[in-house]
Amino acid sequence: MKRTREWYKFGIGFWVGGGIYSFINMIMNIKQINQSHILNYNSIITGVAVVGLILNLVLLKRAKK
Repeated sequence: MKRTREWYKFGIGFWVGGGIYSFINMIMNIKQINQSHILNYNSIITGVAVVGLILNLVLLKRAKK
């Protein structure tokens, strides 16, 4: 049970980030923004998500100690 609580604690950022990403992407598509701007936004968000994933893994390993 303790393990699942840790996964929920560190996984909530993933779901919140995914929701915000989808919401902003939807708004950009509704406003018919140029595709190159959307791709730039997607690249930036992907980079931030990778950094966030690495930080989450580091925090999860520290929490296990």
